Amino acid sequence: MDMQQALRHRIRSSQAVAAIAGTKVDWGNRTGLPAVSLIIVSGDLAQHMKGTQALQFARVQADCWAATYAEAKALADAVIAACLPRALVEGVLFRTASATLPRDLGEQTSTVYIHRKQTDLTIRYSLA
Repeated sequence: MDMQQALRHRIRSSQAVAAIAGTKVDWGNRTGLPAVSLIIVSGDLAQHMKGTQALQFARVQADCWAATYAEAKALADAVIAACLPRALVEGVLFRTASATLPRDLGEQTSTVYIHRKQTDLTIRYSLA
């Protein structure tokens, strides 16, 4: 399993995230509300003299969408809590992650306002 699949599995497996969004956590997609959409913003394929380093870094943007501000905030807090500790998930060893404070965003549709909390996660990982 690659880092993206393992990270999605890790977030989906969080009881706090599942209680709010169920399994609506995916890369690039927002399917209904509440939901989490993930995007890789940046990262380097770290190298050393003998090739690729085992420890890699990726900056992942997590957008937490919901019908209310409180629900979007709770979902963002749950996603951050799921990603911060070290964990071994499906053959990927995640080190301690870092997170920015979630930004308040959203969008007005023709009928409702959709709330969004956005945070950037620095994910440190290697294949186990």
